[in-house]
Amino acid sequence: MIGGYIYKSEEEKISNRLKDILSNSFNLLQCYNHGFLFYDDNFPAKQTTSYSSENLTVLSQDLLITRDSDGNYTQIQSGNEFAELYRTEKQECLKKIVNDFRLIIVEKNRDDVILHLTSNRAGNGRIYYYQTDSGILFSSDIRFLFQILPFKVNDLALFAILKYGAVPEPLTISEDFFAVPPGKYLHYTFKDSSCRIKPYFQFEFPSDSEKFDETRRDEYLQPAKKVLRKSADFFSQRQSAILLSGGIDSSLYALYLNENYRGSIQGIHCTFGDSDPEFPFARELAEKIDARFLVGKMREENALQILEDTVRLTGHPFSDFSSMPIVYVLKFIKENVRNAEILIEGNGGDDCFGFPDLTSEQKFRIKNIFPGALKTVVSAIFRNSTSWKWESQNQLLSKILALTDVHERSPINYFLVLTPVNFLGLNTYRSWDSRLNDILEDGFSAYNPEGKNLSYQAQVTIRQLIHVNSRRWAAKAYSVGENLGLRVIYPYIWRDVLIEQGKIPWDLKTYNGIVKWPLKRLLEEYMPRDFIYRKKSGFVPPLVKWLTSPRFNGMVRDTLLSTNGNMARLIPSRIIDELLTDALQGKNLRHAILNFLWGAFFTERWIQNQQSP
Repeated sequence: MIGGYIYKSEEEKISNRLKDILSNSFNLLQCYNHGFLFYDDNFPAKQTTSYSSENLTVLSQDLLITRDSDGNYTQIQSGNEFAELYRTEKQECLKKIVNDFRLIIVEKNRDDVILHLTSNRAGNGRIYYYQTDSGILFSSDIRFLFQILPFKVNDLALFAILKYGAVPEPLTISEDFFAVPPGKYLHYTFKDSSCRIKPYFQFEFPSDSEKFDETRRDEYLQPAKKVLRKSADFFSQRQSAILLSGGIDSSLYALYLNENYRGSIQGIHCTFGDSDPEFPFARELAEKIDARFLVGKMREENALQILEDTVRLTGHPFSDFSSMPIVYVLKFIKENVRNAEILIEGNGGDDCFGFPDLTSEQKFRIKNIFPGALKTVVSAIFRNSTSWKWESQNQLLSKILALTDVHERSPINYFLVLTPVNFLGLNTYRSWDSRLNDILEDGFSAYNPEGKNLSYQAQVTIRQLIHVNSRRWAAKAYSVGENLGLRVIYPYIWRDVLIEQGKIPWDLKTYNGIVKWPLKRLLEEYMPRDFIYRKKSGFVPPLVKWLTSPRFNGMVRDTLLSTNGNMARLIPSRIIDELLTDALQGKNLRHAILNFLWGAFFTERWIQNQQSP
């Protein structure tokens, strides 16, 4: 964890609390008699980039990787090296770092102090901050800030988690704390206490204007293949482990990693009980690269302990019920994998190279034709029906209800909605939808350089990468790994991949109806077609089965129906009771309902954990 406190004049309540917490277990970098930066020892000292001089202070605990003159990836080895880069390039140096990183820069000019706080480009790492009239307090872990100042639950953030699965920046789960959004940095000037958020990365989509040439199918893929292999070559020189799901993304990257790896790759797979349809494929891939293959078996009796670990280790609340197996497998790695400095995750492959909603424009436009008022009426009529919450045999009714379960101002945002909001009867203000929409749209538009008229596919890709992947999917492992001392890396969302994916024609990302065709095509060089083009089952834990357990179901019920609970302010108790009774009885609840229950439950438990003495 990294952080700091920069001030004109110290606020006693902040400085005293910081002194108590930082006295023993943190390292300090003083900043010109106007504050300090700090960092913990969760990673070895050699993996922390720090520098301090009379006019520049730098701090990061992430790898800082650039390209050398030959185009190969190389790590910045010291704070001195980065300081020299910054003095030469200033803020432009942020664009030269290819991996995801968080970075604090404090620069002293003649009569001012300038602070830069940088969040991940497309990963989940953020810098959180609290601004006062006299200074600014910040940290890469929002939970640390809760030890300094009161945690006031933000009800708009609760609604965002229930509806969209995550809180869009700069909002956070607490009313008084804010987050620097992905791909951006905060520019704070000491003299006038002003904060401005500026982008250091924006998406480009040359594919929007280039005509697709069928004869060049394989040629289009070569630049992306080249940068993926270069990053794999970089990690092949380090002690790396990789999560092997049996899917396309991790399999292709493991094969690239194996080409120059010194020794045997450590591949890790997580199964649920003794039946896992993806296990044979993960094992097949592991055997092909002669990996040291480790398998963690997560069983039903582990669920309650893993739940507590998930609440304790996760950096912020969001909705994705595959969080629990990710926490399980990371703890398994910590206990069973020796000398692994880096853990490679395959998230980002779908987002960059093809996902189903690239072809859903017409469906969303049809859904948007229905006025919001009509949807409200229809949902009220059918609220007592089971078709909106159970997997239904009445396909016609299910399709009608799916058209009325939510209304979005922008049709592109329908795919971001996780829950059937209209049927849940949440106790929220109508203005909340407008506020969240404005925050989302302001954020997404900032990734579009010069306000270009982007295609539907480009707009939905930005949303997929920034909201679905950065705020949800990458969140499952990132902060948990940090808390366990594991550095989790996502090479599919490195800068050069984000650039090259924008050049691949849209027709190839869903070629002949095959999503993620570019990666599948590249994998044909190594694996048989029945491995590549099979139906993928996905990494989904047995939450349905857990909810049929009276003990697990009872814990969820007690948590969400607590009279002093936070979610109780938004969710009618009738809805919680009804859905959990259905789950206990083994009803076939829809995926959207499971997301809703998990998001509400996990968020409530996470808040309780932060507010407990």
